[in-house]
Amino acid sequence: MLDIASCERARLSRDARFDGKFYTAVLTTGIFCRPICPARPPKSENVTYYSSAEQAQAEGFRPCKRCIPECAPALSIPNKLKSICNDFNFNHDSIASIANKLNLSERQLQRVFKDNYGIAPHQFFQQQRLLLARKLLKTTKLSITDVCFASGFNSLRRFNEAIKSAYNCTPKELKSTAQSNSSSKDISIELSYRPPFDWPLMLKFFRDRQISKMESVDDISYQRTIAIDSCKGWIKVNHHHKKSALVLTVSLSDYRYLNNVIMRVRRMFDLDADMSIIHQQLSQHPILAQTIKQFNGLRLPGSWDLFEFSIRAILGQQVSVKAATTFAKRITEKYGEQSAYNNEKLSLNFPTINTLLTADFEGLGLTTSRKNTLINWLKFYYEHQNKIENCSSTEELSRLISTIKGIGPWTINYLAMRGLSDPDAFPSADLGVIKALTIDDNKLGNKEILALAEHWKPWRSYATLYLWHSLH
Repeated sequence: MLDIASCERARLSRDARFDGKFYTAVLTTGIFCRPICPARPPKSENVTYYSSAEQAQAEGFRPCKRCIPECAPALSIPNKLKSICNDFNFNHDSIASIANKLNLSERQLQRVFKDNYGIAPHQFFQQQRLLLARKLLKTTKLSITDVCFASGFNSLRRFNEAIKSAYNCTPKELKSTAQSNSSSKDISIELSYRPPFDWPLMLKFFRDRQISKMESVDDISYQRTIAIDSCKGWIKVNHHHKKSALVLTVSLSDYRYLNNVIMRVRRMFDLDADMSIIHQQLSQHPILAQTIKQFNGLRLPGSWDLFEFSIRAILGQQVSVKAATTFAKRITEKYGEQSAYNNEKLSLNFPTINTLLTADFEGLGLTTSRKNTLINWLKFYYEHQNKIENCSSTEELSRLISTIKGIGPWTINYLAMRGLSDPDAFPSADLGVIKALTIDDNKLGNKEILALAEHWKPWRSYATLYLWHSLH
């Protein structure tokens, strides 16, 4: 529920901390804006507030041309709802299929969306399609046809009608002439976040773990090959030189998957986190408070693909980061597919589950037990892929996979932490966590660590990261 007094103060002061947390709709103009809009603020009696851009647009308001609401940071929402929004495929999914994937009734799904967005799920996704289409038309070089399919419309006729109805103009009128004249298939999209964000630290994390020929990480950008179903491509992510935003450059063989790519990149670089809330809670512990001051803007590094990361997590059990990365590189070179965008730096895609199901993993330097764990995991993942990918918490994942031989609590928590981007995963028996919490040789037991970590819920994944960094 929005606090009207807080919204009023935030919009009048143009407080950037509230960007994306609510939207101001102006009754006299029919326009809705972000709190940071540079336009002269309207009188209080002429405004109403909405918790999401989708809700404001569903009520008949049009996005402001100056502050561009569709470019605001995403709303901070519960992990289960974030999973729904991230994984929804405009072209393949329906409300019924999403409810079925998550073992929810359609009525329960309706309630979740009403409570968080103020509108029904079908309204939310329709407004999201329109907002994405508007953003792509105004800010990218994509053709109108590609924008149509990238934003989840199945025909140009319906796309044209929807844009005309929502924005009172045609797609062609929304698109700038400069963008329309470009013939390049590579496009760039701004992905906003709420500061602080330590971009160099995030890059270092991925650089220490990069798989050569599949990933390339330097001091300013992250690049990799990607494959989703039959769609192939590559991405490059770097920081905007002026704004609190990352710039995603992407090339795809099928732009119907563009929204999926955007959502994956947002999750991978943790762009939807509200660090002020996380820091406020974790700073109550002295070790965490000191580390937060030192590494302000440290975020939770996610993963591009859950299956790929699960293999890398198993390879990382009880070995160094360097050793785990070496094993992952060998697997990619031996079983990976040639990239459609072949160049010297990015020439391979990570192997698919179908390829690895028949792999023997010989000649890679893996122990027999590690090979057996991989084989057991691959069979289980293949049979339970939908359930694994739709787990919304560490507890749910643990109930599903804890009986697999060779996969223990540390792997489950690490897989939830970075593979599922669960903000509350906590590997309590991790040696780094134990060492960080050891003061004057007073080593805490596991029960004591878990009791202490109760105060860090629901941000224990972030607490784990800060504990690791406190050792640096």
